[in-house]
Amino acid sequence: MQVSVKAQGRPSEPNRLQAPIEIPLQAPRRPATDQSGVASESTVPPSAEPGWLTADRIARSLQPRIYELWTDVLTRYTDGDEAMARRVYDVLSGFHLLGELWRDTHIDELHIHGTDVTVCGRDGMRPVPGFPDLATAQRAVEAFKGARSYVGAVVSHVGTAVIVSRDGGAGPDASWLLAGGIMADDQISQVELAMRHMRAITVTGPAARIVVRALASLIPAGSRIYLGSYATLPRGCVTAATPLEADFVVGVRPGQVAEEMAAEGQVAALIANPERPIRAALRLAVSGPSAAPDKVSLLP
Repeated sequence: MQVSVKAQGRPSEPNRLQAPIEIPLQAPRRPATDQSGVASESTVPPSAEPGWLTADRIARSLQPRIYELWTDVLTRYTDGDEAMARRVYDVLSGFHLLGELWRDTHIDELHIHGTDVTVCGRDGMRPVPGFPDLATAQRAVEAFKGARSYVGAVVSHVGTAVIVSRDGGAGPDASWLLAGGIMADDQISQVELAMRHMRAITVTGPAARIVVRALASLIPAGSRIYLGSYATLPRGCVTAATPLEADFVVGVRPGQVAEEMAAEGQVAALIANPERPIRAALRLAVSGPSAAPDKVSLLP
């Protein structure tokens, strides 16, 4: 049985892992008529059974409480252990470990490499205990792919790793860089100009990932984006499965193919800490620790 998942906690929490209940109701067809204009009994479709309409109404009223209701039910089978009930819920949903990690609002991104998992967020990057086996990891990734539209996730691939990141512009944007004095107006203007001309931009330094994440908000709407790790899909843009299908490559060390294409001008790019030096229209460096960028400077 496939079970929809909602975010940990009570309904007031903004994070969610619950699919909306949508039951499309087909409009009644006009009954066929014979030559006399009288409706033929054999062609009149039966009306919807009232019981299904009632079930739909009740289901919609319960939707905001579905996670709470399921947790209460499953707790009866875990001797009152709510944490274990939530994990059982994640197993039933197919999300497994990814469901529990996704409910942690401190985490922006999940990196899955085989059975190994690394999380990335406001507390930096760190490995966490992974999946018990490869089949479970693959099922969880496929479940997230199927649910990404309603859980607010973007699923992408960097080499052999799978990246699950939050959609909807999570994290800082270019205005945050300006307000914090991290970048100046003329620097932002240079970045915008390079993006309009589909050029490559690199950022180096411990906090480069945060700067790249913020500058991605300047990418023109409608662009196709190949996402590397720790990247946010800009609003109005869509993901590209490979660099060959992309207008922009965005993220931290997005891989050899993506970086080589950016260096040759075959794809625009916004890359943090590339694996090797590449030709770029703009080369930026940011000072400060990994979680707190200080100042961005333009490299020659």
